[in-house]
Amino acid sequence: MQRNASSGALIAFRPRSTENLALVCVPWAGAGAAPFRPWARVFGAAATVYGVRLPGRESRIDEPCLGDVDSLVKSIVSEVEALGDRQIVLFGHCSGALLAYEAARSLGSRVAHLVVASQLPPAEAARTAADELGSGESLAERYLGEDVTADPEMRALALEVLEADIRAVSGYHFVPGELSIPITVFHGMDDPEIRSADLGQWASESLVLSEVREVADADHMFSGASWMKLAELIAAELGLVTV
Repeated sequence: MQRNASSGALIAFRPRSTENLALVCVPWAGAGAAPFRPWARVFGAAATVYGVRLPGRESRIDEPCLGDVDSLVKSIVSEVEALGDRQIVLFGHCSGALLAYEAARSLGSRVAHLVVASQLPPAEAARTAADELGSGESLAERYLGEDVTADPEMRALALEVLEADIRAVSGYHFVPGELSIPITVFHGMDDPEIRSADLGQWASESLVLSEVREVADADHMFSGASWMKLAELIAAELGLVTV
């Protein structure tokens, strides 16, 4: 497989919006920025959608994966800070929710809202990640699409990045702290891994409003049509569209 030159961590999927809002999207373990490309159609001119592209994937495939949460978060924070005075909303899916949460803590008042999906509260994150280590087959089945697993070389490269991300999260040490921004948690009602009742502890991570939103016909990965539905619900939560 051809390896590409490196690039930055934030990928804008449309020309910079005339509005001041930047939606910075952190993907799940092993994933890159590409899944967020279609979301630009939902947000239009109301916000610029940025996908986070961490080392070891897509155009950064030649860079070594970062081995701990602190390093991953620092790589995100440094580029978000470079966006200048734009209003920032952070979104994180699955393990990316943990990175988005820690980035929000680091960025402080630069962030207006934290949105997460398919992730237990931070205090539980390391435990669940550690449970996943040790079975490449189960990881590939859960996280990698058929287009990747059908090609042995692509599968091996993708699994290497996936395992590195989960290993990083499994070593995460949660330090209690509180944000002063709203947190919205999205939960797929067909998620076999997380129950709505497991998500209440997210409320203790913010001094202000924290809410759990149930999404019908959505699984853990928000696969199929529910992926775009999630984008629409986030836009509605931010007051940008009506659904």
